[in-house]
Parts: sequence; C-alpha cells; structure tokens
Amino acid sequence: MIASNVYLTTPDLFQGKTESVRDLYQLLLGELKKLGPIRVTLKAISISLENRRTFASALIRYRSIKLVLRTNHKIDSPRIRSTVHVPKTSYDHTIFIESKNDIDEELMKWLEDAYQASK
Repeated sequence: MIASNVYLTTPDLFQGKTESVRDLYQLLLGELKKLGPIRVTLKAISISLENRRTFASALIRYRSIKLVLRTNHKIDSPRIRSTVHVPKTSYDHTIFIESKNDIDEELMKWLEDAYQASK
C-alpha cells in the first residue's frame, strides 16, 4: 500500500502506460485550462485537478483515463459509469476517456459545472 502522503512525479504516473494515454491527458489538460486557472496536484495514484477545491481526479490507466468529477447535480448519461452521492449536495461521477473523441463538448460542459462548483 502506498502511503497517502506520497506524491509522485508526472513520469511516475505514466510509467508503463501507452503514449496515447499521455496524449489524452495533455489534450484534457489543455481543454481544462480554457475554463480558468487550475492547480494540478500529483498524488500517489492520481492527479487532482483543483480550482479552489478539487473538482476532478484523473487516474491514469494503461490505455485510458479514469476521470472522477464532482458536481452539485446528478448527471444522467450512459457515459457515466458510476455515480456516488457524497455528503450534502454533491455527486461524484466516473467516466472513462479512451480516445480524443471522448473529450467532447458534453464532457467539457460537465467539467465546467464541476469547476464552477469548486469555487
């Protein structure tokens, strides 16, 4: 088990992963920066994307990115793999990004909602 206070570097998170997943992450990050300032915090097994608070977490997999985003409302879409209601009025939604086509207008709208909710 990795200690929760262990922080890795970007190369560590992408070690053993495909080049295409690194490209997907760079594309996602570029699109997120259009929303406004974001802080990227590398953690033991994930990348935390933050405004004032964390609005999304990215877990880098071999060929995909598992993205968990937090909104103030439940998203009803077949693209959402799971939804967890967290305390108060927030929802964590899990989606997988497997190709650049997955980083589309719909996903960016959800991420914008999550970004705005994290202010």
